Amino acid sequence: MFSQDAGRLRDDILDAVAASPEFLTFGKLEKVLKSRIKIKRDDLKSAVDELVSAGELTYSYKHGCSFLEKSFEKPVRISKRIVLVPHRMKYPGGTDDLVIKMQSGISFGRGDHPTTRLGLRGVEHVFEDTAFSGSCGINSTALDIGTGSGILAIACVLFGAGRATGIDTDPCARKEAVENAGINGLGKRIEISDMPVEKIKGQFSIITANLRCPTLISLYPLMVKLTKKGSMLVLSGIKISEAKDLCLLYSKNHFIMRREEREKEWSAFVFRRI
Repeated sequence: MFSQDAGRLRDDILDAVAASPEFLTFGKLEKVLKSRIKIKRDDLKSAVDELVSAGELTYSYKHGCSFLEKSFEKPVRISKRIVLVPHRMKYPGGTDDLVIKMQSGISFGRGDHPTTRLGLRGVEHVFEDTAFSGSCGINSTALDIGTGSGILAIACVLFGAGRATGIDTDPCARKEAVENAGINGLGKRIEISDMPVEKIKGQFSIITANLRCPTLISLYPLMVKLTKKGSMLVLSGIKISEAKDLCLLYSKNHFIMRREEREKEWSAFVFRRI
């Protein structure tokens, strides 16, 4: 149990981790908090250890350093409506909550990376956009390029798309995406395929892609081909330093930007086909 003071410190730690524009090591977290409050290093370490034990925070390891991040081994609210819940964990949810259940896996897209969260919030924005919401329904279709865990395709269908196709070159990702679609009761409405995007036919109501910027830039001609007037794009995986070039390309002729959001060093866009 946390004491009242420890409870306040707990909240300060969680707020600092959530609000930081970069991933925080313990040392950086200590600097951030000491600029705001008086705190002893031992007290901070104890509070962090308790938060990790309680499943609120977790350590991730990148480039030889350990970073503190929000844990996704318990229900986590991603946006106003989206809540990610580990498979087999019960979560009652509110009346407006859109609950996505995910199994633990190795594929990208469990919600623990900023680009996934940005993509999910982009999907939510699309389905709340009155310019699009009137056209979504049983005949609307979604395409998720590089589907990974299938999370963006799942979100599209839960929000109202009639069907979704998720494509990925990784067989492990495809297997996990199929399983995650089934967990959410969408096995018959989401198709997972290894078909190259160049061979995809038709035009889609919404396309999602959480990919690195050079890939998104190279996909621009195909994005034009695979969309129609009023279609929406949700593009994530873009470093903030790359965002301007991507936005200029996509806004030049066929799309207008409807939204940009940033988290940590990442950016995501929503575009509408004109």
